[in-house]
Amino acid sequence: MKAFALLSLTALLFAANACSDNEAPAGTTGQHAISFNALASKQPRSAATTTASLKSFVVYAFTGSKPLMEGVTVSRDGGLWTYSPTAYWPETPVNFYAFSPDISNSSQITGIGSNSIPDFINNSNIDLLYAVNIGEYEKPAPVAINFRHAFAKVDVMMSSSNVDIQVKVSHVSLCNIYTKGTFRFPQATTSPENPEAMGSWTDLSANQKILTFYAIDNESQVTLTSNPVNLTEGTLDTQFFLPQELTKVELAGNDYIGNFIQVDCEIYDTSSGAKLWPKSDTPSYMLVPHTDLGRLIFPLMTTNVEDWKMGYSYVYNIAINNPAVLDAIEFEPTVDEYAEINP
Repeated sequence: MKAFALLSLTALLFAANACSDNEAPAGTTGQHAISFNALASKQPRSAATTTASLKSFVVYAFTGSKPLMEGVTVSRDGGLWTYSPTAYWPETPVNFYAFSPDISNSSQITGIGSNSIPDFINNSNIDLLYAVNIGEYEKPAPVAINFRHAFAKVDVMMSSSNVDIQVKVSHVSLCNIYTKGTFRFPQATTSPENPEAMGSWTDLSANQKILTFYAIDNESQVTLTSNPVNLTEGTLDTQFFLPQELTKVELAGNDYIGNFIQVDCEIYDTSSGAKLWPKSDTPSYMLVPHTDLGRLIFPLMTTNVEDWKMGYSYVYNIAINNPAVLDAIEFEPTVDEYAEINP
C-alpha cells in the first residue's frame, strides 16, 4: 500500500468582489457579494472528478446559526462560476458546506441536514465531493475551499498470461458491500494545511452484491490477455463505494460469506477450443446457477487492505493462469491513492 496523499482535489474560491449594480440587503456590510471562482489543476492518475471536469456544486452557508445560502447551485459558465440569488457577506462569520454533484433532489437521499447527508443510498456511479470552510469573514483575499472525496474508489484489473488457455469473463461483482449510510461533514475547514478535517460515514447498512462488469451475451465477453484490462471503469461505471471495514471471505455451506470479488467466467483450451472449466465435476458452490459459467472468488480483505478508507483508490489485480489448480490462481492486490492536486 502506498502512503496516503491527502485529497486536495479541487481548490475553489469564494471571492469578495465589488458588485455596484446589486443593492445589498439589510444585515450585510452593504458592499460585497459572495462570488465564486475555480482554480484549474493537473489531472490525477485516477478517473475521478477534477477542477477541470467539475461543472457545478451545491453550497449551504450559515451565519449566527441562521441560513445564508440554502442548497444554492453554483454552475460553471465559461471561466466564471454563477448562481442565483446573490448572497452578500454579513458582518458575522460564515460557515460554508459544499458538495458535488447535486444530489439534493435525488432518490438516493432523504434530505440534507445542516452538517450531514442522512440515509444516502450509494449507486456507486458518482464521485461525491465535499468541502467545508468554518468561520470565514469578508477579506480582500479569496476564501479557498478545498474539496475532498467522500468515497473509496475501487477498480478490478484482470489478465491472463497463459497462451494455452482462453479465459472468457462474463460478470464481475463486489459482494456483501454496504450501500447506505449517513455522511457527516467535518466541523473544521478542509484546507490542505488541515489534513485531520475529514468527513465520516455512520449507520452503514444494506449489504448488496454490486455488478461492476456485465456481458449481455457471449460476443460481449472479455477474453483476458497478458495486458491487464479494467473491468470496472467504462463498463457499468460502478467505481465509488462507501468507506467500510472488510471481512474475511469464508465458505459457508454452498455459498460464501465476507467481502469478496466474484468473477463469472469460462476457461477454454486455446488449441482445441475444448472447455476446461467449469466441468461436470466442478463443485456446485463454484457454479453460477442457471448458466454455463463458473465463479471464482477473490478476497477483498488482504494482509495489506483491512478496510476501504475515504479518499483511497484500491486497484485489485487478478491474474488467471492455471486452470488445473484453481486454488493457486495468482492474486496480488495493490493500492493506488487518489493523486493530490496542487493548484
